[in-house]
Amino acid sequence: MTRPRLRTRSVHLFCLFYFSVLTALAFPRIAVAEKVLAKGDDWEVYTDGRAGGFLSYVHGDALPQSTYGVDASGNQVLLHDVKGGGFDALAERQPDPSGMPGVLTQGTINSMRVRSGFIGNTLGLGVRNKITETTTATGYIQIWAWVESMQRQKNQPNYADVRQGYAKLQGSWGSLLAGRTRGLFSRGATDIDTMYAHRYGVGFPGSSAIDDHGPTQGHIGFGVAGSGFASGLIYGTPVLRGFQLNVGAFDPIQLQNGGWVRTKWPRAEGEMTFERLFGETGKVVLFANGAYQTLYLNNYCPVAIPPAQQVPCSATAKGVGYGGRFELGPVRLGVAGHYGRGLGLNYALEVSDANSDSETNLRLSDGYYVQSMFVLRKFDVSAGWGITRIFLNPSDNKTVADPTDPTGTRQIIAHSVIKHQMGISAGVVYNYTPSLHFDLDFFRAEAAWFLGEKQVVYVANSGMIFNW
Repeated sequence: MTRPRLRTRSVHLFCLFYFSVLTALAFPRIAVAEKVLAKGDDWEVYTDGRAGGFLSYVHGDALPQSTYGVDASGNQVLLHDVKGGGFDALAERQPDPSGMPGVLTQGTINSMRVRSGFIGNTLGLGVRNKITETTTATGYIQIWAWVESMQRQKNQPNYADVRQGYAKLQGSWGSLLAGRTRGLFSRGATDIDTMYAHRYGVGFPGSSAIDDHGPTQGHIGFGVAGSGFASGLIYGTPVLRGFQLNVGAFDPIQLQNGGWVRTKWPRAEGEMTFERLFGETGKVVLFANGAYQTLYLNNYCPVAIPPAQQVPCSATAKGVGYGGRFELGPVRLGVAGHYGRGLGLNYALEVSDANSDSETNLRLSDGYYVQSMFVLRKFDVSAGWGITRIFLNPSDNKTVADPTDPTGTRQIIAHSVIKHQMGISAGVVYNYTPSLHFDLDFFRAEAAWFLGEKQVVYVANSGMIFNW
């Protein structure tokens, strides 16, 4: 099957291993947890959060432009455009050497901003109540905020984003959560990116718009399909010999491109995890997860003649994710992958030209991600690689007459579809205290399309995070 590359507009082989590092270099640090504000007999109020910012420099190729030609009458005609994926930003371009009016070169991106990190500035507030000897109720709300102003205008307001808000019951029977929280599909891969790479960093600023504001992407879109946040109901089983199953019914996503705007049932997601400790510093975590949602056309279903050519009235977006984490002494290693239909580049059921073809058929995609980290006393040194690929549908290879061919016999493909997005990351975090972290991280992002277009962008980030 042919594989495409991606490009997104709107908010995926080699492995890196580390050897020969002395365990004596490992410096066990105490994780910063929630802070208790008040405590009674059966009640507890706590908070957690973080604040900081980063200086981010981006340089490289701008988004590829559409390709034009001249027909037999000397008129300017479009040969093919670029669909899906890539990294949009304000760019410097020049008139195309062909001299065709209005046609510009691909150009370059050269931009420096003060940015939010992979995780925005957050403030969480929770309340716990011990209902019985074995059951605890928790209410938690988490607010995110950005450091950048919208459209680079300092007089524009930065509205708060209530990213999480849920009620949760926990007991010997397991747990039940109702509200808004992280999704289950691709949660394990997103955890690897967070824990071993960009918890205190930036990674890639943002595929949909590098100049946009808000949390950055880390490795999401480059081998990682972000788990994201959604409203839902989640049941988690008790942990049994290291195994735990979480299943959830989430508010369905409306896939706005392709006409798939109607849904009937909640989106089903689930994740099975296994965790085992060994020795004094060893840990293995394995995970497998999935998502399933059926989408429908709105208002009516067109009937074709003959009936054998009936137009589909529904489409199913679905995917699976898998991987694991390994820790031993100073070494951290995470590996993850995903595969499915309708997943897009950055998260499941993403609204983008990468997700579906011109006939609204959902495309297949997959992703692979490897992330490593060394804990060297107070330093975390990380490196990672990931790729997300899009597979072409048969309709993507349909041809049309070349308007520059006076004979009318030559055929061309009208759309250049994204083939892959590939990212390579590296970073160093200096943990001055368990609460204060200084970051320096780098990212090389590459996008390629099936008709030969290519874009490479380099990113350097440095900043500070204080968390509690």
